[in-house]
Amino acid sequence: MTLAHELVGNGPDVVLIPGTFADRRTWSRVIGRLTSRFRCLLLDPRGTGESPDPGTAFGVEQLAGDVLLAMDAAGVERAHLVGHSLGASVGVVIAARDPSRVSRLVACSPATIADARLEAVFDLWDGLAASSVTRHVLHLALVMDAFGRGAFDNGTVRAIVDEMDRNPMERATIRHFVACDRTIDLNPIMRSVDAKTLVIAGAQDALTGVEQARTLAGGIGDARLELIDGAGHSPHLETPMTFARLVSSFLSS
Repeated sequence: MTLAHELVGNGPDVVLIPGTFADRRTWSRVIGRLTSRFRCLLLDPRGTGESPDPGTAFGVEQLAGDVLLAMDAAGVERAHLVGHSLGASVGVVIAARDPSRVSRLVACSPATIADARLEAVFDLWDGLAASSVTRHVLHLALVMDAFGRGAFDNGTVRAIVDEMDRNPMERATIRHFVACDRTIDLNPIMRSVDAKTLVIAGAQDALTGVEQARTLAGGIGDARLELIDGAGHSPHLETPMTFARLVSSFLSS
């Protein structure tokens, strides 16, 4: 399938890969700062935004293939990859399997493997998606660990949940994403990544945690780790100016 996508801006090509349950709108707070220096390929992963869910199970490899097909459709032969959460895992897979397509890699809030805490979160998400709980409660559960306390206080989380309530994802698609998240294991491939890599994590990340980011940065030969104070699992939404500055500086250096 070819994902819904668009090209915005001018400059070196950058592909922005959303995380679990997210579509291209997840970059809304940083896209203006990035497109002043880069041509950005924005896309909706399968089952999100304007891209359909084919109705079958999928894994990180399939999502990586979707991104490469979107790059082909947009005429993007080689690009910097910027991925968040599950999108970071997708970026690592592409960089390891198809290095000729990747210039540099930014992996934000990555998980190298589904550890015991993540498995517990996935059990909660999957159980609620399979239940009769209201969509609003389900949406709250999906984002509860994805943000630091500041994003709750300033209304960011409320706005995101309101948007999820207005445009809900199919429960079957939510369960497909959870099943995909359970299969993540970057340990066999991350040492194959030779692209220069920046790993970003929020210092208050309650979902994947800082240690997973440290593990990925340590497992890629040419990588460095940047921690953002005051951010949880979603620095691009919680601290967009800092996130955009780090990404722009790294990709331009």
